[in-house]
Amino acid sequence: MKAFIAFFVVSIFSFVHHLSAAEPTSGSLQVGASMEVMNPPDEDLFRNGERRFSGIHDDLLVRSIVIDNGKTKAALVSMDLGKVPGGTEFPKRVAKAVGIAPEHLYITATHDHNTVRPPDGDTSTKYYAIIEKATIKSIKDAAEKIQPARVGYATGKAYVNTNRDEKIGDGYHMGYVPDGPSDKEVSVVSFTDLNGKPIAIYANYAVHAVTMFRAKTKDGKPEITGDLPGFTSRYVEDHFEDAVALWTSGAAGDQNPLFMATYNQDHPDVYDTGIGGYAILEVQSRRLGEEIVRLTKSIENTSANVKIWGKKSSITTPGRQRKHPRDPSQPRGGYMAPSKIEMIDGDPVTIPLHLLMLNDIALAGVSGEVFTEIGINFKAQSPFDRTMMVTIMPDSRVYVPTDKAFLLPSEKAISNSLKPGYVEPAMINELTKMMDEYISLNR
Repeated sequence: MKAFIAFFVVSIFSFVHHLSAAEPTSGSLQVGASMEVMNPPDEDLFRNGERRFSGIHDDLLVRSIVIDNGKTKAALVSMDLGKVPGGTEFPKRVAKAVGIAPEHLYITATHDHNTVRPPDGDTSTKYYAIIEKATIKSIKDAAEKIQPARVGYATGKAYVNTNRDEKIGDGYHMGYVPDGPSDKEVSVVSFTDLNGKPIAIYANYAVHAVTMFRAKTKDGKPEITGDLPGFTSRYVEDHFEDAVALWTSGAAGDQNPLFMATYNQDHPDVYDTGIGGYAILEVQSRRLGEEIVRLTKSIENTSANVKIWGKKSSITTPGRQRKHPRDPSQPRGGYMAPSKIEMIDGDPVTIPLHLLMLNDIALAGVSGEVFTEIGINFKAQSPFDRTMMVTIMPDSRVYVPTDKAFLLPSEKAISNSLKPGYVEPAMINELTKMMDEYISLNR
């Protein structure tokens, strides 16, 4: 274990929303896993009277792992969605329904762009009800399959992502920068039975789920698909009989797949490979899936006695806003986005954080789209060698750029509601502060 490093942050407003966490206690590990289909009904394939998708190419799934040591129960959940629906209400409702403490219910979305997105905070739609029901069922089914287990951890590399902040004309826009900052690390938490057969795999990688974004694959329109996360999970599940593979997004705020079905997707000269995009998707998901399989097989140092500990917190940092309202005719992003926008001070911005510890395995969750260098810096400064940053947690609303990205400015930083100079040190400090609390409780 690395020595704990203290961070001092100045000019930060405040840290809020701490949930007290009980002292962690070891116990014999038991694990169960399950998955459930959560496809949208046909009427939700429309938006503003226009059909957005031509149909469903492959099922959208919610996958769950239930972890129990006889004293504490937790659940890991990954959803094939652009974001976790229902704002802060969704995890509360699910936690209550399954009888798991909120700090031990660890939910994330794959950030899949080829899905229908339920409205923020709206729990009344038909599709929201389908998602909530499927999530609760997947957790309950996983709990019913619980069995004695062991947990292990490994990291490797996969080269299927690339930095996307390309210098085009006067500004930095969404493009292709293969030599730019990019975290290639693949992290895997493996849960096996006592004979070493995989029960569940929890994988993490920094890439946007946009291989098929905007690709017109059927009747001149896009189709709903689980994209890179969904295809990768299926590859791993096909390899390990009866195992459930959860895919999570790392610090991917400025990371796209190396190859996409639509080239120059925001440019007038866009080239759409159409149905051929699925071949591109298959190749990249197989490469990522192969690495997850290799890592899972390589794990030898496992434990059947596990401490489970979770805590929620948040940071609140200075915010900003546009000096002048956005012109509706002005492109929002991509190649044609403006290269300069005048910003002034705005309301403070709060970013929820969520830490879940399994012995010395740290799952550090952020409700936002974090730029890759922040994730790299955080893992390097974490007091635990076995650390992954998990993004797109509930109530995700903002991109979290590096200070360098604000200076470029990156296309996702140019009108960002966060004020430069505050969020990265505040976020790393608060996450490591929670880890330090866990360390102190184990002394």
